Amino acid sequence: MRTFRLPVTMLTAAAFAAAALPAGATAAGSSTPSAKTCRNYTAARTVPAIKALAPSKGTPRVFAMQFKQQAKYVVSAATFRTAIECQLLRYVVPNLAKGRPNLVVFNEDIGLMVPGIGSRGKAARKVIGDPGSLAECKGVTLCATLKTLDGLRQGYRTQVAFYAKRFGALNPLSSPILAAADTEVRDFLGTFSALAKKYGLYMVGSGPVPKFRETTDKKIVAALRDPDLKGVKSVFVATKKDIYNTAFVWGPRDVRLSGPAALRNVVQQNDKVPLTGIENAQGFTAGPTTGAAAAKNLKPYTLPGTKARLGIATSLPAFTFGDPPAGVDPCSDTSKYYMRCLDKLGANLVVQDEANPGAWAVDNEQSDPTANPWQPLDWMGSSYRDVADPSVHFTYNVTAFMTGSLADLTFDGQSSITQRGLQGAGCHYVGNMAAQPGDVVDAAHPAGSVPEFLALTPWVTADAPRDQLKAIGLKLAPGSGDRMENDYLETAIVADLPFPAVATRPGCATAAAPAL
Repeated sequence: MRTFRLPVTMLTAAAFAAAALPAGATAAGSSTPSAKTCRNYTAARTVPAIKALAPSKGTPRVFAMQFKQQAKYVVSAATFRTAIECQLLRYVVPNLAKGRPNLVVFNEDIGLMVPGIGSRGKAARKVIGDPGSLAECKGVTLCATLKTLDGLRQGYRTQVAFYAKRFGALNPLSSPILAAADTEVRDFLGTFSALAKKYGLYMVGSGPVPKFRETTDKKIVAALRDPDLKGVKSVFVATKKDIYNTAFVWGPRDVRLSGPAALRNVVQQNDKVPLTGIENAQGFTAGPTTGAAAAKNLKPYTLPGTKARLGIATSLPAFTFGDPPAGVDPCSDTSKYYMRCLDKLGANLVVQDEANPGAWAVDNEQSDPTANPWQPLDWMGSSYRDVADPSVHFTYNVTAFMTGSLADLTFDGQSSITQRGLQGAGCHYVGNMAAQPGDVVDAAHPAGSVPEFLALTPWVTADAPRDQLKAIGLKLAPGSGDRMENDYLETAIVADLPFPAVATRPGCATAAAPAL
């Protein structure tokens, strides 16, 4: 579903609920959370890590994290850090490769929830904590989410006023994100930076972040500081009102000696382009689309000691193939030819971080004539096409999905790792076993099992006829009142990705869906 499958970032800033501080939350920089603590930081529906291991020298081990976002994780900076660290302790640390790089891929917009941290997010959390209590929102799509944004604007009113005075009129849908720039840097970027170094990892995460600098100017510190923090001597201030959906790759050690600490071990970053219609309406800024800056934005990063060249394709870009006219450089306009430019630049491992706002087992709205009627079939146009289309040369695609409901929004999907040239019987997303009337089946969107899936997470239930899958999706939806409401799956894929790829290795690593 083209209009709904991508990040509704003007809305997902609402990822904050009224909740008590989960037991055992560890503050940033503090000790490692215990197993007992981490039991408070897991989804109710999980399966163990899905493994496709083939250890060999020079082979990176990659983790696709299917993280269920939960509002209780953003009560404080400590709860956010603990939530992320517990994911590492559950799925990554027990499966670390030794003497080889470990790459941990979290979902798109993993940093979007953090503006709700602390006292400034209290009003927003109160709305989100019980969206059903809002009588005016009964039957009104996204009403609770917009009410939550109102709460955030109130909580950050001092910071909103500061930036309005500095930059002029602000987009009301994104002003809370701009106002929370200091919190985003401290608690999103800072958490990922610190944990990558603590565990010796390469970590991927994305979120809406303005360009920023650190300042000790007392007037700016007074205006922007988090009132919950004591002894703050500096803050991170946005240098423009532009907000980018930026994916960062942090490494296990610092690669620069100056600048904000949270960026010193960043080895690659990518500003999303093209943007969705919702992101454009919000006033988000796309990454550069032409010239040297566009190619630099897509430039792959070579994981040290391996032949893996990481290319970032955050959601929509992974679907953006486009065919340039003969003789036209595909990097001449990355908003049209994103994947072809990434291919030209030599990427062989596509990192597709995902936040799909909407149900997974659902018939797409047909406002977009290019979209397939069935969402999982439509999705074959990225995670599968990237490694099956003969006109590009990517070896692997790693797609990590966000799951979980935030207010009256839902996020869902099946994370996967696909491999070019893999042989075997194959497997498929739910509902894709056979084409149905209205499906658009072609080389990029085949129905039935395909061998290119190296590993695939299950959905919340085993495959079934589409009507049965859609019925379960309705039970999962926000406000359903069913016992399955918001009971989405959390898990991770762990895979070794050798170069060159091994066509004869076992494929379709998965797990049985938990019992309903």
